[in-house]
Amino acid sequence: MAALPFIVLIEPDWPARSYLRAELEELGYAVSAHERATAAACFLVRWGLRPDLIVVDLASDGEQLAGLQRLIEDFPDTRLLVLAGPLRALPEWLRQRANRILFRPFAVGDVVRVVSELAPLIER
Repeated sequence: MAALPFIVLIEPDWPARSYLRAELEELGYAVSAHERATAAACFLVRWGLRPDLIVVDLASDGEQLAGLQRLIEDFPDTRLLVLAGPLRALPEWLRQRANRILFRPFAVGDVVRVVSELAPLIER
């Protein structure tokens, strides 16, 4: 049996984090959801896990950048989806590292569609 794609979701807003996690799990993804990039990094190191995709929302929290930079340095081959506000200035290193960037407004379905492109589920 093949392993499910493992997604790390970093979303500061609890309702959005819960909703997106539920949508992805319903489709069959294994999801570890965290409020901050530093918490995600600690979780991954503690359990020795390697994500297939990191999804991070930077719309409301610019303080995520330092923790996110360390996290993606630890997982240089992991795909990265960045969610951001339309007026958010993203550093060049993040623009170059991200596989995709979605700027608001977008729907949860848009995020799920991009996740399925970056970490496709295997049909059984």
